[in-house]
Amino acid sequence: MRIFKNSRPTMGQVFTRKLTYLVTLFMVISLAIYGYSEQFARGAVPEIDYPVLIPRSESPSVSWEQIVPSSHLVYHPCFEDYQCARLELPMDWKRTDGKGSKIALAVIRLPAKVPVTDARYGGPVIINPGGPGGSGVSYVLTDGKQIQGIVDSEGSANMGVGKHTAAPGKYFDIMSFDTRGTNNTTPPFSCFQDSATRKEFLSQQDAEGMPGSSDLAFDNFWARSASVGITCSQAAEESNLKGEEWIGHHMNTPPSVADMVALIERHGEWREKETKALLQPTHQKSDVNAIRLRNRWKRGKEKLLYWGISYGSLLGMTFATMHPGRVQRVVLDGVLDASDYYAGGWLTSIQDADQAFESFFEYCHEAGPAQCALAHGDSLVDMKLRVDELVEKLKTNPVPVPGSATRPPDIITYTDVKTTITSALYQPMELFETLAQLLADLSRNNGSSFADFKYQGAAATCQGPDQLAIVAGDNMFEAQGSIICTDGRSIDGISKDKYRQYWKTLYEQSKTIGDEWSQIRLACIKWKPRPTWEFNGPVAGHTSYPLLFIGNTYDPVTPLRNAVKMARSFPRSVVLQQNSVGHCSYTGPSSCTDQSIRRYFQSGVLPRRGTICEVDKRPFGLPPAVKN
Repeated sequence: MRIFKNSRPTMGQVFTRKLTYLVTLFMVISLAIYGYSEQFARGAVPEIDYPVLIPRSESPSVSWEQIVPSSHLVYHPCFEDYQCARLELPMDWKRTDGKGSKIALAVIRLPAKVPVTDARYGGPVIINPGGPGGSGVSYVLTDGKQIQGIVDSEGSANMGVGKHTAAPGKYFDIMSFDTRGTNNTTPPFSCFQDSATRKEFLSQQDAEGMPGSSDLAFDNFWARSASVGITCSQAAEESNLKGEEWIGHHMNTPPSVADMVALIERHGEWREKETKALLQPTHQKSDVNAIRLRNRWKRGKEKLLYWGISYGSLLGMTFATMHPGRVQRVVLDGVLDASDYYAGGWLTSIQDADQAFESFFEYCHEAGPAQCALAHGDSLVDMKLRVDELVEKLKTNPVPVPGSATRPPDIITYTDVKTTITSALYQPMELFETLAQLLADLSRNNGSSFADFKYQGAAATCQGPDQLAIVAGDNMFEAQGSIICTDGRSIDGISKDKYRQYWKTLYEQSKTIGDEWSQIRLACIKWKPRPTWEFNGPVAGHTSYPLLFIGNTYDPVTPLRNAVKMARSFPRSVVLQQNSVGHCSYTGPSSCTDQSIRRYFQSGVLPRRGTICEVDKRPFGLPPAVKN
């Protein structure tokens, strides 16, 4: 059963994460926790990316700065059970002279439960948490062991040493990396002098509210987005004048695909060397030859094992398009419409968001007052009307909240509530019950619980003597803009009136999260730099092995229809539907989905077309749905 407890935020942590400026798609949502103070300012929906604070007892054996970048995978023990490396790669993959700047890709690996010499060793499954720009390092640390438990054989790895002649089940490494310009990968992308300057900017933006909260909020958000776009564009111009390569020109998806190719090739090289190091003179010669043959580095032909969620699905589809012959197993979970993404439209994402919110009321009504604080025994229509009126009223009448021993005085605003609703739609199993309680309290003009929710865990966002911030992530505000704006078509020069019409289009698509979704493209309104390596599509291909697409029945930001559409572009691929609400399949525990993913990685067996997996439980403590 998939329950990624370590990665899912506690209720207060939803507000203690620094949400990215753009709506982070992966939400992973599992996955990296940002601080509340910049959350609304960045206008993002929580994603998988929360910088995780880990006690010093679990700190790495070496810091990232101590690891010397290498053109080979040289692993160092880190975070107790993991191995870390910094892989030196070209900043500009288009250069053929062998010169130019380099990046140091931060790589992390959770080793397989068997050595590479064991016939049951399956290789590395690379995972990506979305974002774009979500920390793969953080993702492995928070969810790697749970993911390994899904893809690995159900049998015990200690049941005997595997021989080269028989492999009853496979055991995989779980591997990931921080994409270029972000988190622990260097050089970092930045348009601010330092973290303090960025924090001040975001704090001011936070106080102004999201577009849709007022006309002034839209105007201010427009102006602030323009100021960042202009600043980043000036940084690019300054680098050009100095004759320097600028990382912002090399952060879009195609270079990341090239990084993945390099990573699997370097792993093949490492696997061959590791095999030689592990083989003992006591091995029979026939065994030694068979093991060496099995583990030899297949130069230029290493294949990809991959599981990407949200934006990670786009990265995986782009890889499959550019390198169709390198696909071994690829799971794409919470699927983007690739043509819409590369067009920079963001117009095919939130079609099911209102229905997802409708499910909140349906579950609440079914659970009743004992489990749902918002349920008063009235009808679904009346319950929803009460919430709609409450949210609308907050536009002009925020709820004042007195201070307490743990937080300052505060107000609860339209932006606060809308962002919380979106967070809950991403992770209904974790947050629907909390959302109901917060809304019920607000309906009685009591905002104390909401204010506590916002500030819970705020102290943990600062590094203390007994804590270590594993993920840097300070630059996610502008780093995601660099990725999205250089992947999509330029909208530099778009007028404010035209963008206002775009916002209204999104709001018509979803009254629930259209306001927030409109903020994604705002990052690009004054963004001039274009990528050195541009992807012109289409996203499609005849891959060496079919892909497995996964979509929830009601995903608020990556609707099931996207998975169906994109699967048609990759012949023989299959769509698995999980009958749940939330962003990506892991947000609803499902033994059926787990088993389907395990079979695919273990033996390549795809689910039958039309398969629908039920979840093992539903929000508000409700039992599984009765099958029709």
